[in-house]
Amino acid sequence: MIKALLLSTLIIVLGLLAMGCSEKNTFINWTYPDGKYKALIMSYDDGLDDDIALAQLFDRYGIIGTFHLNSGLLDTRAIWNEGKPNEILQTYLSKDTLVHVFKNHEIAVHGTYHKALVGLSDKEILEEINIDIENLTILSDRKISSMAYAFGSTNDHVAEVIGTTPLTNARTVKSSYNFDLPEDYYLWNPTCHDSEALEYLEAYISLDSPSLSLFYVWGHSWEFRDTLRNQNISKFCSEIGLRDDIWYISAGDFADYHASLKALEIGPKQIVNPEGNGVVYYREKGQLKSLDPGQRLTH
Repeated sequence: MIKALLLSTLIIVLGLLAMGCSEKNTFINWTYPDGKYKALIMSYDDGLDDDIALAQLFDRYGIIGTFHLNSGLLDTRAIWNEGKPNEILQTYLSKDTLVHVFKNHEIAVHGTYHKALVGLSDKEILEEINIDIENLTILSDRKISSMAYAFGSTNDHVAEVIGTTPLTNARTVKSSYNFDLPEDYYLWNPTCHDSEALEYLEAYISLDSPSLSLFYVWGHSWEFRDTLRNQNISKFCSEIGLRDDIWYISAGDFADYHASLKALEIGPKQIVNPEGNGVVYYREKGQLKSLDPGQRLTH
């Protein structure tokens, strides 16, 4: 019932919302690159070999995934739910396949050994996360910016500790059931799990608002061994992919762009993009324009 009410009011609410920095001025509309107002992040955990087929599905529809890996478990096999009726032997990705499998996608942190962080000491948290960052950096030769909390295990203190690492964002498993931009990038609540994504698909596709929005979906690729779940993710990707009004983006790149928007120095008659900041995009009188680092916009 609550979800139904949220969904029914979603488009109205989004039409009234504007991101924090745009509330300080009234003469331009911020956009994503290419003038888009909508964005999609697909975020997947654990790093099992099921990620290979999912990455290929995303490639087919121009979708960019953020894949969260446990570097200490790569090249291994493990029994999950040992001794239980749903016991299963899982195979983790091979280290030497990461660059190829995720050539179009983001490689991100999920903890070296998939430990729940709540209850660990600060030293243990940093060891679990920083070693994962170091390992994945070496394996991929990329900057590692994003993470997802293993088991969704986090709280305000854990998020503060994560904020001291080189990471720019960390995703929870708590669904927001909306398309709002995050308030806290280290407690970043996604829109929903992929098992519910089809419920929000039409609302997002039909959304037509000059305010920035985000559809953030998360899950596990191994769940798509279920035939119905596999059909549903294929349907979701085929309908939301390859659209010219959606920015398909990784969690890390999205966080960077939003940080650039928040770093703008905005006054009633002038907006300054500081030196060292990223390029940002906006519409002025219907025309798409960019504001480069060091430039100012006056009205």
